[in-house]
Amino acid sequence: MRRGITTMKNVIAVTMRKGGAGKTTETLLIADALSRFGLNVLVIDMDPQGNASLALGRPVAMIAVDARIGKSKLEEPDVLTVIEVINSGEDGVADEAILVINTPGWTYDIDAPFHRGGPLRPGKIGTIGLIPAYEALEDLPSSWKPADFERLAQTLLLPAEQGGVSPNQRWDVVLIDTAINHRLGVQAVKAAYYALFVTNAEKFGVDAIPKTMRLIKDVRENYYHDGIDVMGLVWNAYVPRQNTARALTSDATQYHEAGLEHWEAPIWPFEIPKTTVISDSHDMAAPVSAFLSTSEKRDMAARVCQVAEATTLRLLDEIGHPLASELRAAWKQAWPEKEQTEVMKKDVA
Repeated sequence: MRRGITTMKNVIAVTMRKGGAGKTTETLLIADALSRFGLNVLVIDMDPQGNASLALGRPVAMIAVDARIGKSKLEEPDVLTVIEVINSGEDGVADEAILVINTPGWTYDIDAPFHRGGPLRPGKIGTIGLIPAYEALEDLPSSWKPADFERLAQTLLLPAEQGGVSPNQRWDVVLIDTAINHRLGVQAVKAAYYALFVTNAEKFGVDAIPKTMRLIKDVRENYYHDGIDVMGLVWNAYVPRQNTARALTSDATQYHEAGLEHWEAPIWPFEIPKTTVISDSHDMAAPVSAFLSTSEKRDMAARVCQVAEATTLRLLDEIGHPLASELRAAWKQAWPEKEQTEVMKKDVA
């Protein structure tokens, strides 16, 4: 950041200092919505579990290679991963590790209407790219020095050649699926211009909100990145009829409105419902929108997709995407009125 990075501000770290908070779920839902909006999205997997890579149908496989001496065999990943990108630290090198997602589960019927899983703009499906991760990422930060925390930012936000285009500028949106590991979290946030919080509407999930804000403030104050802004907070696995969930989310809203320290994240009016259709999509390595063409889970898939789409439109507004207003207007028309859930009525820019 101290090297004068001034490229378009389209990189968002999806984050929360808690495992199982819904970071990967939110990342995949937004990627699905962006692709169906006809926009191109890059997902950077910064979680050693590699769940985003797995859910997109491109998990990292280990292959045996000959050792440089002797007869022993070693294992190395079958593709370039975020580890190689960070280790390189060279300007613009992130481009070399991007995989284009065209796995069978993540294909779309471009002739289907939007409310059945097709594109918002006829015939136009956006590209999803991925920089994958695997478990060796967990061991990477142990030797990092202060300057090493800028490596992902350099590879993503700086052009490989003078006067060239930086990797992030080739995409409408870049989403970084973060880990709970603090040092990996700093690396991810250093490469982003915005943080989007997501967490469960339960006690441990709510308790993680101020912890995550402390991470953001740490990056601002101690890692020379005062340009990182918190977009907002989205609730995950929400059950509206649960008294505890309602009470906890109400408390969080009051803390934010009262201006309490570490509760500065705006709370967006979108809740990802708790439903098996999301876990089913992960298991099948397919987007939730794939279930819009079925009968058994269509209603819940529609509910989840509309929450994801409303969240994505809010995100596009926040980054100032030039098509945000046009896409919002088209989205309002794409869903038949009888199939519109409450999120479409309370959606705000």
